[in-house]
Amino acid sequence: MKKILFFLAVILPLFSYAQYSFGKIELNKESKQSPFCCKIGSKDSLHIAPCKQNGVQQLSIGNLICKAENQDEHLDYEIFANHKDKKAFVLVSRTTDNLCVGCSLYLFENRNVKDCGLLPVAAYTKDKSGRMNYNSILPHLSIVKVSNRYILSFETPLIVLFPMQEQEEILSGRDIFFTFDKDGLQMNK
Repeated sequence: MKKILFFLAVILPLFSYAQYSFGKIELNKESKQSPFCCKIGSKDSLHIAPCKQNGVQQLSIGNLICKAENQDEHLDYEIFANHKDKKAFVLVSRTTDNLCVGCSLYLFENRNVKDCGLLPVAAYTKDKSGRMNYNSILPHLSIVKVSNRYILSFETPLIVLFPMQEQEEILSGRDIFFTFDKDGLQMNK
């Protein structure tokens, strides 16, 4: 009962106070293999360029470099932007051996990119072979700005929290969300 009341207390204000929702910029697989430029505001453009150094995949995101941990880790990204807010979030999914281990969150604002932290989540969904697996959360993510914070929520039935780690657990997708504000990234269960 407490969870339901807490959930309602958090979600209901979203519908009455939501200022902005961030739309996903659709990119095909080929676009992600070459440098990409996205116009965010009238003067701001976000540049993303994939490359490899010593066999390790990297993404140059504005003024930051996102590096894979090793040669086996694959990086994939999605951009969520709101042109009125003149901000964009870049989420970089980290996959090893076809298992997602989470994603890194970056905020693009005023021509700068800020590393906001790690979302230690994966979607527990069927993979291409039809087996349940730890897949990227990116297709199931939505971002909304409410007051001075951003809420990252998941639209999938099952979430793996801390995938492939000791404290790993499988939860309902509606039982967890993240907030980002001036104090940083916080997980809410």
